[in-house]
Amino acid sequence: MRASTNARSTADPNMSSSPAATEFTVRRLARTMLPYVRPAWKLVVFSTIANLLFSTANALILAVVEPVFRTLFGASSSPLPTGSTPASGFMKIFNDTLGSFIASGDRSESLRSISLVIVGLFVVRGLTKYVSAVISTRLEEGIMKRVRDALFNHITDQSLDFFSKRKAGDIISLLTNDVNVLNHATINSITVMWREVSTVVIYLTLLGLISIKLTAISIGVSMIGLLLIRTATRLLRSYGARLQAAQADYTSTLQETVFGIRVVKGMNIERFVTSRFAEQTAAFVRRSTRNARVMGLIPMVNDTFGIMALVTVFYIGSMDTAAGIIAPSSLMTFLFLLFGLMQPISAIVNTIAAMQRGIAAGANVAAALNTAPTITGGNGAPPVEMPVLQASNVSFSYGERVVLNNVTFAIHPGEKVALVGASGSGKSTALDVIMRFYDPTSGTISMNGADIRTLDLGAYRRLFGVVSQETLLFNDSIARNIALGDAELDMERIQTVARIAHADGFIRETPNGYDTIIGDRGVRISGGQRQRIAIARALYRQPQILLFDEATSALDTESERLVQGAIDDALVGRTAIIVAHRLSTIVNADRILVFDNGRIVEDGSHAELLAHRGVYHRLYEMQ
Repeated sequence: MRASTNARSTADPNMSSSPAATEFTVRRLARTMLPYVRPAWKLVVFSTIANLLFSTANALILAVVEPVFRTLFGASSSPLPTGSTPASGFMKIFNDTLGSFIASGDRSESLRSISLVIVGLFVVRGLTKYVSAVISTRLEEGIMKRVRDALFNHITDQSLDFFSKRKAGDIISLLTNDVNVLNHATINSITVMWREVSTVVIYLTLLGLISIKLTAISIGVSMIGLLLIRTATRLLRSYGARLQAAQADYTSTLQETVFGIRVVKGMNIERFVTSRFAEQTAAFVRRSTRNARVMGLIPMVNDTFGIMALVTVFYIGSMDTAAGIIAPSSLMTFLFLLFGLMQPISAIVNTIAAMQRGIAAGANVAAALNTAPTITGGNGAPPVEMPVLQASNVSFSYGERVVLNNVTFAIHPGEKVALVGASGSGKSTALDVIMRFYDPTSGTISMNGADIRTLDLGAYRRLFGVVSQETLLFNDSIARNIALGDAELDMERIQTVARIAHADGFIRETPNGYDTIIGDRGVRISGGQRQRIAIARALYRQPQILLFDEATSALDTESERLVQGAIDDALVGRTAIIVAHRLSTIVNADRILVFDNGRIVEDGSHAELLAHRGVYHRLYEMQ
């Protein structure tokens, strides 16, 4: 049995469970995201300036209320009340300066000046908001591209056990759903936060210039609501983690159904998979509703305490006006600014609430980015000449199950060695450890005497050409599938290896020859044709060692005959390791290693093993 099969059966099915989202803080999220933000520092500066200008224009629109009212109603500048501060003095200078600009002896000219000031401020506000939105979008999408690319690169660099412990749908959900939520709920939110926080700071500064006392009262009343909201955000982070997990569940079912649609239809289980999908989407709706209930409470609480702050200021400010402590026009400006302050504060509170789901998604992304591959290479260069491959006392286990037990063998240059045995005997796992998909639990595998763990991993694997039972072809041309990974197609080499693989004939009969698109996973060609293209692809890499992992076991008799002919021609002059289920395909192998319960129990040629009348003889007679 394959080690990967064992891994899937014992693994935690939900990759999003660690680290727990409730333990993932904003500070940790910031540390995770910082390397992806640094390259865009210029955009960050431009976005900051644009948002600051927008916030300033926004505040000035309300700040002109007092001089406008004075001009419209013919009031003169009020003298500073007793106990005036430098701040109130600054506010008086601002009002008088603006008033002198828009005031005129002619009323119509004053109205024209007022109109120009207001229109000008709104134009500046609109332009800065537009520029800010464009810059922010470029900034956010650039950051997310770097995150998505880094995540994809990191995942593809992972060892095989990373994938065997996780559902494919969970990984797809991580790259799509989690990254999108991370963008909208955190990166996008940071832009909004900066704009609204700068607006709040400017508003509070203007409020403080008018009246420190009323500003302190406003903040005090609002703080009660903010403390209640802080409690709600903890719930939202927990709900956000469950929401991401529910989304991963139905994404996984979708992926499994699409990839396994032949099985689904062949077994007539459409209603079963649609029912499961409906249950998972219903679970997502339930969790989303719970999240929305808490989210809905936050603006209600925020608005309630905001109005309470406004009414309190109105009452106390009116009393101060009657006592001559604050001018009526200043109180009017203060109330306008305070009312205007409710919108940015509401936006900040809602953004903080929305960020909780983004933090949950960020926990999943950070966990994947912080997962180190278990299989790493050394610095050694693999041999240039055809190598000797030696396994010495190799054992491998996954969990408590021993898959290989003290296996020793050697494969010499140009030798064709077959690995046979019953299902679960360890033969395919032997290939996995040779390819370094897994490392042995004990023992060593060496190449020309050098432990393969000391060799550069990429260079080592390039020595092999692999043809497996499950052929992965892409929705691309036949030529690009053969030369997979080679940006510059060598058509002469493509056609040469296609002829060796007995594929050139049927390729030329397709509508566009080597440029024919074969569909997703090669659905437009037969299984035998897919296998012959896979053989051509393995040969295109010019490997020193060919690995065939039950390459014909899923084919009908006619297709098997054609593929077996292709394999025989591909093996000429090359070292080959062949895992075979059908023993008739390996009778001409130089040596046959017979596996039984993780051990090599027999080693010899076909004739020698038959004469021995042991395990191989029994398997051969059964077939």
